[in-house]
Amino acid sequence: MCGIVGYCGPKSAKSVLYGGLKRLEYRGYDSAGISVLDADGKVQTVKSVGTVTNLDAGTLPDDASTGIGHTRWATHGGVTDLNAHPHTSGAITLVHNGIIENFETLAETYNIERISQTDTEVLAGLIDHHFASTGSLKDAVLAALAEVQGTYGIVVMSPRQPGTLVAARKGSPLVVGVGRDEHIIASDPQAIVSHTDNIIFLDDGEVAVIDALNIDVYNLANQPQTKMVEEVEQAAEVNMAGFGSFLEKEIHEQPSSLTEVMRGRISGDGRITLGGPDLTADQIAGLDNILIIGCGTAYYAGMYAKYELEDLLGIPVQVEHASEFRYRHAAYSPSTSLAIFMSQSGETADTLAALEEAKRRGVPTMGIVNTVGSTLARSVSNGGIYLHAGTEVSVASTKAYSSMVVALLMFGGFLADRRGQRLGDIRVLAEDLVNLPHEIELCTKLSDPIKAIAAEIAGHSNWFVLGRGNLFPIALEGALKVTEVSYIHAQAFPTGEMKHGPISLIDEGHISVVLLPEDKLLYDKSISGVQEIRAREGKVLTISSRPALEHSDWHITVPMVGHRVSGLVMNCCLQLLALHVAEKLGRDTDRPRNLAKSVTVE
Repeated sequence: MCGIVGYCGPKSAKSVLYGGLKRLEYRGYDSAGISVLDADGKVQTVKSVGTVTNLDAGTLPDDASTGIGHTRWATHGGVTDLNAHPHTSGAITLVHNGIIENFETLAETYNIERISQTDTEVLAGLIDHHFASTGSLKDAVLAALAEVQGTYGIVVMSPRQPGTLVAARKGSPLVVGVGRDEHIIASDPQAIVSHTDNIIFLDDGEVAVIDALNIDVYNLANQPQTKMVEEVEQAAEVNMAGFGSFLEKEIHEQPSSLTEVMRGRISGDGRITLGGPDLTADQIAGLDNILIIGCGTAYYAGMYAKYELEDLLGIPVQVEHASEFRYRHAAYSPSTSLAIFMSQSGETADTLAALEEAKRRGVPTMGIVNTVGSTLARSVSNGGIYLHAGTEVSVASTKAYSSMVVALLMFGGFLADRRGQRLGDIRVLAEDLVNLPHEIELCTKLSDPIKAIAAEIAGHSNWFVLGRGNLFPIALEGALKVTEVSYIHAQAFPTGEMKHGPISLIDEGHISVVLLPEDKLLYDKSISGVQEIRAREGKVLTISSRPALEHSDWHITVPMVGHRVSGLVMNCCLQLLALHVAEKLGRDTDRPRNLAKSVTVE
């Protein structure tokens, strides 16, 4: 969600911080700020509403070598300069990701004065209160965190302890880059890897004391902790490569990202081999229930895979909203179940909370995640699958979504093979998956005709997206994309459910996007739904591998592919449709309002 960067070292802090914030801007972008300690031991701060480019960082001293920076996604308080981070209270300046749930009680108890509406300023005041008595920045942070309820990733500095930063995390990620006579703290390795590929991952309940030469890590009981320095891959340079937006670029990157997720995992003879899942032969043989848990796009990826996994494996597959899973009882046997947690970032707060609940219940847990070294990847009990989809900058997920679906389908084929089930179907699945990148590439070539359709329908403010069978989850994901990037009210339903209530909204101003399956029976049933819409003056856009219907106002013909993956080709069409409608309406397709890439609060 929000982005944090901190620096101690010989370089100009403001340059490192500004560059890091630019790389993290996709995670939160309501406002931004940088604070540095100048040569006189004073805190110099610049803040601005909007993007990082609005920051007047040039006014900060060049020789300041310690500082912290932040990009904000508003939780407490509006989007204003006063509410932007860093926040200073007394001798403490800090940046914070997360939510302090008891901030009002703390403010009243300690009579903390505030000029902002944020919970973060209260935390700064609380640390300052303890700093006055302890004289130690680390001890003050430990004492304050003992009273805090909620989640946090924080970096703290003070002119009374110059050259030192104290960082702490609980439920919000922080990593430390180890360079030559320098340390860089960030909420995402993306801000660090241009400086060093040596990373220390802080775990929940850890506090790090950092200067240019040293890093010491403690738990919340003030006991020293041993941490390993890990080497991470250098991230590819993030640029738009000639495309008009990152969203457009990432839609067109799907052929290569899907190739990467399958690389080395599908053999020439149609076998699917996965080294990541850590499941014994007995666990695989005894498996009688799969839970797939995620938020938003990850949830819809699980919904699509559910149809295919149940068919391949013959066992029930439940797809759960992560935000609901931990708060309800579910009837399943932990010993014969497997919970798969999905997240592009691996830092989604609801998903991580659900993961801890599943582990508490004794359910084996596996992860499907795009970000190496993320909290999710490090916390699951039974391994998982890295997507290797590359950095996804646009808030609206595209290539990570399709990669998640493919990873789940490969996992289904992997399990079926190990269980001795449906071997012929596994080979067909493997062939369909191998051919999928080419079919998606063909779909991206439909961008211009889709753009022409988008120009005609962008003025309609109410949409249905309809599909049957495994195309219903594609309709859900498509409606989400339209809603996210164009701000049009789009809802998804199974095509057959439209007549059970939603049809009352159909009129001449309403758009229905109908996904037509290849299956003859479901195709014919879907045509009936199209006719019901047209009978009520509704406008219809159909998407199908078959030719256009006489009942369609607009039609997109997609390549014919295997039925288990055909939805991903239609999904690419819906991504392009959402992109071009949003462009027509003048939306910021990479940074939709009110959204953030990685949601690290519940």
